[in-house]
Amino acid sequence: AAPVLLEAGEVATRASGRNDGQVLLGLGEHYNRIVGQFGPERARVLWDYIAANHERIEREAADFAAACGFERSGGLRLAETEHEFAELVESAELLDAEGIDHELLDAEATQRRLPASRGYFGSLFLPGECVVQPAALVRGLATRARTAGARIHERAEVVKVAADASEHVVTLRDGHVIRCAIVVHCTSTLARDLDASGFLAEQVFPFRGQIIATDALPAATLRDFGPYAMSSNFCYEYFRVHDGRFVIGGMRWSVPGEQQNLTDDSTHDDRITQNLRRYVADHFPVLDGVPFPWVWTGIMAGTGDGLPLCGELPGQPGVFALLGFNGYGLSFACEAGVSLSEQILEGRASHQAATMLLPRRFR
Repeated sequence: AAPVLLEAGEVATRASGRNDGQVLLGLGEHYNRIVGQFGPERARVLWDYIAANHERIEREAADFAAACGFERSGGLRLAETEHEFAELVESAELLDAEGIDHELLDAEATQRRLPASRGYFGSLFLPGECVVQPAALVRGLATRARTAGARIHERAEVVKVAADASEHVVTLRDGHVIRCAIVVHCTSTLARDLDASGFLAEQVFPFRGQIIATDALPAATLRDFGPYAMSSNFCYEYFRVHDGRFVIGGMRWSVPGEQQNLTDDSTHDDRITQNLRRYVADHFPVLDGVPFPWVWTGIMAGTGDGLPLCGELPGQPGVFALLGFNGYGLSFACEAGVSLSEQILEGRASHQAATMLLPRRFR
């Protein structure tokens, strides 16, 4: 039977199409912290999994790479403080030991690599990181899925998922009912309301990210910005140039509550906008005073250990989850989708890292 995708609105109009399009390596954390959390062996397994994800995106998007702006441009992890640069130095040493391609840049070298920047203590360049226009990527993949036989129904909001003997019953807002053998929750934090067991409500929490953007900038200004994926403050701030515009997100930590447990992506926080503007003025003074007329938000799903959920839910045969990417869906989701399909069709995923993503780790 062909897979059926039920989209509450339109493809790519929620978080998967609202991020800033950075396809990062190694989670948001610097590599030294990943090693500290998971140990050197599992950290390398995770890194290889994410690198495989990037390669898979590049292959899958080859036919529409120009349309979605996919570019393996490399990424700059910029240090706002001496402490963060010290962690980048430690990360570089660990990457050296693993033979992973990178380049450690001191403050002067960072300034030369990114002439528009000011105030960074150094950076770590990762050539394997990529950029993309996320909504165009998702729509392109949806077109490929339809061509391969998948059925995608938009404006088909699911309101209930229930087990009935040997099958599952999916009820839509309009009253239609679908009966199926397998259910996969791919709805980020919205899945918390559809999982009657309460497992996802316990293990997944929502938080909101906010992004602002300029209009197209003059060519003379753009010359001092590279094509890179860029981030600082341990990836809490992230920015790049896309289609001639400067796009920046982050600063949720700068307001009370850090935008956790928010699920409304139709509004934004003016305080965060102002804090992002101040960041731009401090680190990219050429943009000080440039209007940022565009602002939007997206809802992300977090987990307790920073890794996504990819696999069957505990105690629920035939019910799977593919969500909880902690804001790094582009870094995981394509490869994780393959791992999930292998679990459903073959009983287990082929990549060693997939065992680290199984939901049952929380039981």
